[in-house]
Amino acid sequence: MPPLREVQAAFARGVLDPALAGRIAGAIAGDGTAPERRLAIYRNNTLASLRVVLERAFPATRRLLGPERFARIALAFIRSAPPDRPQLVAYGAGFAGFLERRTGVVADVTDVARLEWAREEAYYAADASPLAAAAVAEIPIERYPELRFRLHPTVRLVRSAGPVYTLWQAARAGSANGPRVETPDRGPEQVLVLRPEMTVVTRPIGAADLVLLEALGAGLALTEAAARAQAVDPEFDLQGALALHLAGGTFAACG
Repeated sequence: MPPLREVQAAFARGVLDPALAGRIAGAIAGDGTAPERRLAIYRNNTLASLRVVLERAFPATRRLLGPERFARIALAFIRSAPPDRPQLVAYGAGFAGFLERRTGVVADVTDVARLEWAREEAYYAADASPLAAAAVAEIPIERYPELRFRLHPTVRLVRSAGPVYTLWQAARAGSANGPRVETPDRGPEQVLVLRPEMTVVTRPIGAADLVLLEALGAGLALTEAAARAQAVDPEFDLQGALALHLAGGTFAACG
């Protein structure tokens, strides 16, 4: 009998790939049922459970692809990238990238998957108290240009060349097994995802606003971050954007 670690590794491979089942069958007690059959039962339960995890994390993506196609792609993903940690809530991080590499999956669907995973990350991210507007109001105005805002730890930003927010909303509005959703005829959309309290908030933002948050998230001072945003949109309303973000809990601190 090989070492236990090798048996465990072989068992894990055999669960995901039927072609490898024969290599581990000898280490499985029959107990009235053929080892291959026992392994097949375990395999079916494992694949079905992981597919359900993906279905729950990517409901809009599933509707856009269709239940049957989603199930086939999910199975291929599970076999190519099984869980690497004992936390099912963390499973699915690479699913959008896997879709991107699949032939025939349009970029809009991939972006919706990225948005859905951003929501999953935001839901399970660390808690923090949002920065209050009153705390910023107490800072002397002359210090504002060099202020550095720290994004709330739940903040996720999604950039898309297509109508990701509109498509995500349309997919959510229909039933999981309903007809395919048509891609709306709209331009690029950007999305801010965060969970300032108990509920994940998902809202579209402008391209300049996204650049502002990316710059602030990278640690740049407000002046430089604003300059980058205004390079995208010369009419960008910095004061209005900051007011909305302070009211919505986008920031955790500044200084």
